[in-house]
Amino acid sequence: MKKLALTLTLCTSFSFAVSIDEIVSNSLQNSSDLRSLNQAIKVANENIKLTSKWSDPILSFGFNDIHFDEPFKRDKEAMQATFIGLSQVIPTNGKLEIKEKIALKDMQIKTLVLEDKKLKLKAKIYELAYSIVVLENKLKLLNEYEKNIKILEDLSKSLYEFGKSTQNEILDTKVLFLNVQIQKQKLKNLIDNLYLKLEQISYMNIDEISQKRIEIEKLVLNMNVKEHPFIKQEYVKSKRYMYLSKLEKANEVPDIKVNVAYFNRDNKFEDYANISVNIPLTINNTQSVKSLKAKFESNKVSSKLDDTKRVLHTELKTYINSANSALVNYELIKNQIIPLKQKIQKSLENYNSFSSVKPQSLIKNLNELISFEIKALDEKFEYFSNYSKTKYYTLED
Repeated sequence: MKKLALTLTLCTSFSFAVSIDEIVSNSLQNSSDLRSLNQAIKVANENIKLTSKWSDPILSFGFNDIHFDEPFKRDKEAMQATFIGLSQVIPTNGKLEIKEKIALKDMQIKTLVLEDKKLKLKAKIYELAYSIVVLENKLKLLNEYEKNIKILEDLSKSLYEFGKSTQNEILDTKVLFLNVQIQKQKLKNLIDNLYLKLEQISYMNIDEISQKRIEIEKLVLNMNVKEHPFIKQEYVKSKRYMYLSKLEKANEVPDIKVNVAYFNRDNKFEDYANISVNIPLTINNTQSVKSLKAKFESNKVSSKLDDTKRVLHTELKTYINSANSALVNYELIKNQIIPLKQKIQKSLENYNSFSSVKPQSLIKNLNELISFEIKALDEKFEYFSNYSKTKYYTLED
């Protein structure tokens, strides 16, 4: 009589055909979102150069005192002249320096947004890749049990021929087989969809994830929250608002517009020049209000920084706790429950050889063994799902 050969596929490491590092590298190089942010950084860098420059001067020229009856006559009176002039706005009160600092902060913010996006993308790739590997192992497990169920069905048929089994027992093995088929189909669909998502964000065709061993072990991770790009981004935003406040304060001293014009007259009259200065009057006090608003915004961002740091720390600890809890459950199932169920299965097979046990007991124990092995892989899935998310917080190379 055939014995059921139960092959466990619960391993603590995986092989990858395409390493996760390769997938991450390809994603960082080809992501359209990241490329767009890189271009935005280049634009911001050019803006820094522009802020230190004065506005372009305005050139003007024309004719004055035109007589409608003789529009081309330019010697009828002394005020008739052809003129050319220049106007230039002269910035005051250190506004250009402040604007340059604001533009620099804009570029820093965009750079930090890019780094934050990279971390999120990397964490998502790890999550998808780990999920695929665990689910593929689960699919292999179900394939092994599918073979074992067929052996059990053949056993039930043999016993039925000798009158030691019933038709219902054969049907039970068929139901068990069909249930595994349903689970396999769901798994295949889930794996296919995960591959599609991974290909979408990695910009590469992936047939298999391999060539990297990932150990499942207790997570002990620390976070240098001050260096995280999201926190640094908020800090720079606060500084930017402070510079905006300074700029509005500087605007209380308006820029000066200088106008110079040269007037060319008929030979009967001497040429002359005009010089004028335009100074806007800041009588509505709008600059002070805007300066105060910008300062409030800066204080608002700064006051949230400590809360944001705590949130990030808490999120990381939550993922670590969830991963370590899944690890404990996984090891409990793998090292204690499954060996016991295997021992029971072996004992049932031996007794069945002497016709002392009916196939129902074999089916029941096999079903339970399948269930526990799947639970172990579910815990591994939970472990790697949480472990992947920690990569957003730990700033690993």
